[in-house]
This record gives sequence, structure tokens and C-alpha cells, in this order.
Amino acid sequence: MASSFFDKLPEGDDGQQHPDGSAAAVLQAYFDALALFDGEGSALLPEPAVREQSERFAYHPVVAQLGGYVLDDADTSDHHVLVTRSPLAGSVLFLAHDADTRVVFDSGVAFLAAVHEARESDVDVTDLHPAQSPVAQDQGALGAFVRGLLASDELSDVVVCLVPSLDLADIDLLQRLVQDEDFFLGEAVANEIAKRPSPALLPVAQLCAAHRHPQAARAGERALQRVRQAG
Repeated sequence: MASSFFDKLPEGDDGQQHPDGSAAAVLQAYFDALALFDGEGSALLPEPAVREQSERFAYHPVVAQLGGYVLDDADTSDHHVLVTRSPLAGSVLFLAHDADTRVVFDSGVAFLAAVHEARESDVDVTDLHPAQSPVAQDQGALGAFVRGLLASDELSDVVVCLVPSLDLADIDLLQRLVQDEDFFLGEAVANEIAKRPSPALLPVAQLCAAHRHPQAARAGERALQRVRQAG
């Protein structure tokens, strides 16, 4: 029963407590929780299938950079992926083919809770994704990680999926993203500003609206409008 899963979890376990901080510990913590969960009727993969499916996705830049493990298979091209590497270790990312790839749950336990709720409510887990991604607890580490990824022209897709996890306080980093040659980065920043507008983000929103690429500029105009309304 799903209730036994929640009852048997160690008191205070939020799914993010990993004594040695290693990727193996993060993964094992999820498997320990999964062992207490009744996954019947869900798309959850058992431990052997998680490992097998994840090996198939090892080529994917997002999976490779974040130490991702594929947790489910709903016969679509979309999957929930457990992140096992800092700075987002323990969180669950939605790896989407057509929609936005981003972190949607801050822990494996939160993901399993959503699976339970979706089954009880007869909806898809994706219907329970939050409108905004949970921001990373260690923003300094995430900012450093993003800057490291920007050094490689081949990893901008990974950066795009990390932008929703930023708290938007590092203005220098946001401006660096908007000014990157990859316009998808500027668009991603603009989209997040539109979701979380504040007067402090006005210079970045203006930069987005002035973007040379029309797609990013349109997103920037929406962001600028939202910031002005918020101010």
C-alpha cells in the first residue's frame, strides 16, 4: 500500500539526506524508498530496469552531465530522471522530447508522492508538475556549474534546462546567458523572468527584449512587460 510507504520512511526523511554525498548514495536512497512503495499501475521502473534504461540514455548530454537515472517509462519519449550529481543531487528532472526539460521535484520521495497522487486522482504525473521549478538550495554551486558548462559550446542545451532552477539573483550570470550566441539561453532567461518578475530584473529583461534573435526578443518583451507590471 502507498500509505505504508509514507509510514515507513525514516522520520524527517525528505529524500535529500545522503550521508556520504556520493552519486551512489543518492541513487540508493531512491531505491530504498522505492522498495517501500507500491508501484502497481504506475510507469515506475524497478531497480534493474532503472539501471538498464539509464545506460541506454548515457549518451544524452543532460543525463551525462547530471548523473541521471531514468525512473519511469510511460511508453512516451518523456521520462523522469533522478539527478545524482551536485549541485542538484537528489532532485528529479523531467526529460522531455517536445516540452521543457527542467527539474520538477526536489527529491525522489516528492516524485513518488506525486506518482501516488496521480494514480489516486487518475491523472498523469505531468499534470502535477509545479508551474515553477524548485530552485536549487546551493545557488553558488549551481551558478559555478552553469558557468563551467558555458565554456563548452556543446552543452548549452544542458544550461537551458538548469535556468529554471536559478533563483534569478545572480544578475551577472543572467546577463552572460542572455548575451550568449545560443539564443535559446536568452529565451530561457526571459521565460523565467516572466514567471518571477521583480524590479531588480529590469536590466536583464531589457537586455532580453533587445535580443538580436526574434524568438528571444519576443520572450524578452513579455518578460519586460511583466517586470514593469510588478514594479
